[in-house]
Amino acid sequence: MISFIMMAYNVENYIGEAIVELQKEKDVAWELIIVEDFSDDNTFEVARKLEESDKRITLVKNISKGKVMGTNYGYSLTQGDIIKCIDSDDILLKDFFSNYYDMQKYDAHCHPSYITNEKLNILSVYHLNPSIINKDYLFVLSNIISLPKVSWSFNRKLADKIFPMPENLPFEDVWISLLIKKHANSILTMCKPLYLYRQHSNQTFGGIINYSKGIVIFRAKRLLCLLSILENEFRVMESLDKSIFDKVKAYNEIMSQSSLSLLDVIKSNLNIKYKVKIILIKKLPYFAKNLTILKWKFDAFKN
Repeated sequence: MISFIMMAYNVENYIGEAIVELQKEKDVAWELIIVEDFSDDNTFEVARKLEESDKRITLVKNISKGKVMGTNYGYSLTQGDIIKCIDSDDILLKDFFSNYYDMQKYDAHCHPSYITNEKLNILSVYHLNPSIINKDYLFVLSNIISLPKVSWSFNRKLADKIFPMPENLPFEDVWISLLIKKHANSILTMCKPLYLYRQHSNQTFGGIINYSKGIVIFRAKRLLCLLSILENEFRVMESLDKSIFDKVKAYNEIMSQSSLSLLDVIKSNLNIKYKVKIILIKKLPYFAKNLTILKWKFDAFKN
């Protein structure tokens, strides 16, 4: 059985679509654990109506507000042999289930996603960064390479390494990717996009290809907070030295600055790759967005 964990906060306009798509699957056994995170709209009521008509759905209130706390709680309620986190404003396509029997042979699994607008019109395809598969754990950790959590699924043995996540994490994606990379002996890479990753204005991080000034600064500050937590987490670091994060810390410290000149970037101790990336994102955000989409297309050929 596949156990889906879905956090839900102020998604009354989206959650119904997400659940109805799951309900199309009749052959593979699944359960959906919805953790409602103290919404101030009708999210709970919409989900409750669907729960009442489908025994595969369990709706609970979060034990304490927050996505990390809620996802940990959701995992504690799961019974499946495969675990997957999905967002309540997105759509997991029914084709995902066609991989179920292959997935049972691997510790973890990942797939590309369609990037869509609010009305689910496809804008691009997010292809997997091949480094998460091809490089070793030390490289992935030192560069903080990760996939969105919705790209992953994993078996229960691996899930027990991931959960419970530290409750002070500012977001979950990096933690999940790192623990998968560290402990998975085998990863199934699916080539077909299996997820509609909706971009809209209410997202915490502003959308995956949003490079507006405020969002870029916000992301950099959140990542610096994440690094300060990871460097003290034995499950991530074990015997590694904190200096492993020096490069990525320096990069995000510059990215977090609200006022930044080209000279500041050039004079920094970062390598040329990071300097170019900062200039593109901070000074040429539209160009950076299109380069990101172009990179995803190249990643498709590498996988």
